[in-house]
Amino acid sequence: MLAFFIFLFSILCVYFYNLKDPEPIFGIYKQRGKWFFLKYIIIRTSLLWRKWQRTKTQKYSTSYREISFDDNIDQPQKLSELPQAFDAIFFIAASQDGYYVAAGSERRHHGIVNGLFYVVVPGKGILCSLKIPDTVLFGAKENQYGAEGLIMTPIEPMKKWHITFDGEMKLYNNPEKRFHVKFEADWSSNIKYFNFDIDLDDHLIAEALALQDWSKEYFEILEKHHQTHYEQMGIMNATFTIDGEEFVANDMGSFRDHSFGLERNWDLMHRYAFFMIFLEDGTKASVGFVCQPISCSVFNMGYVCLPSGQVDTLQWTDFKLYQNGENGIPPLDHAFQFKAGGKMYTVQVSVEHEVIHYVGWRWQAKMIERFVKFDVNGIKGRGMSEFNYSDKNRKRPDDVSINDPDWFKQLDK
Repeated sequence: MLAFFIFLFSILCVYFYNLKDPEPIFGIYKQRGKWFFLKYIIIRTSLLWRKWQRTKTQKYSTSYREISFDDNIDQPQKLSELPQAFDAIFFIAASQDGYYVAAGSERRHHGIVNGLFYVVVPGKGILCSLKIPDTVLFGAKENQYGAEGLIMTPIEPMKKWHITFDGEMKLYNNPEKRFHVKFEADWSSNIKYFNFDIDLDDHLIAEALALQDWSKEYFEILEKHHQTHYEQMGIMNATFTIDGEEFVANDMGSFRDHSFGLERNWDLMHRYAFFMIFLEDGTKASVGFVCQPISCSVFNMGYVCLPSGQVDTLQWTDFKLYQNGENGIPPLDHAFQFKAGGKMYTVQVSVEHEVIHYVGWRWQAKMIERFVKFDVNGIKGRGMSEFNYSDKNRKRPDDVSINDPDWFKQLDK
């Protein structure tokens, strides 16, 4: 009898060893292979060990440096020596009566910024930076976020920011129509930040890593391309004038993020989709879906911030990135579900406005920003979604003004 069981076990081992893993969807999105559950257990164990080590401090080390969430974390960070070093911040805000704001600054070497600024005003339309769809801005100061009229300044760490813009903007749907815009906004928060290195759900992290093919090179890639990323929900109060006409948008639901690391190479990203949601009852949420094949081809992430200030981590979602706009055209009217804090959320998305711009010095990635209406479990809201697509073969058109061609020569070295 023992010999029979040994024989049967041997047959099963040979059968299992020779099983082939399923092909990735579209050749990109990995599916669960035969070693998935073993890898999953290994990752979950290592995450538990890492959290145990951090119980007494918020400091942790990366390949870039030791990170500490102290008074300097919101300040412009020192860039690494690599050509594609970066330090990026992004703000969005939306009011329930239709005002939207989006402002971003990705610091690079040589005083370069990938920067953007959008304002949506009911009755006027979408105003945007003059260089849109290009986002390359020049003349940035080393200790400052922004350039060419857009400045974003941290006032109190994790509490307050001040955002200003003074310059010309154009109507997105009629670029010949231009306006002089003066914009002043105060951003504030009493909500705890969400640190993606520590606060993401362990199950989603383990699932994303267990799908991948493991090798020494793979883990070296993970370390090299790791970035520190944290987000925080808050409120934005804005006052601005458009050709002398004053507008006020107060108590806008708002989101900000901050990312930095050794380098950011947009060529490595296949695509992603993020949803930033601000509901009428004060609930706020950030939900994202990322496909970066060299690290994680399927990675779901996010959280919900309740009106009480409690932050619940995303635990599950039925959103499949490859089912939503894989052809380069995101859906205009779509829905998905997710679970956070043990509660199910059903999200309906209806796009109100859409804009497109490009990032990276060769226009490596196309960003489709959408100003949208949400319905979540029957509660109305507004916010934004962002769909990113790799566009590494695209060439910047000649009719887009670039003021410093010597910069490109430097980057080509």
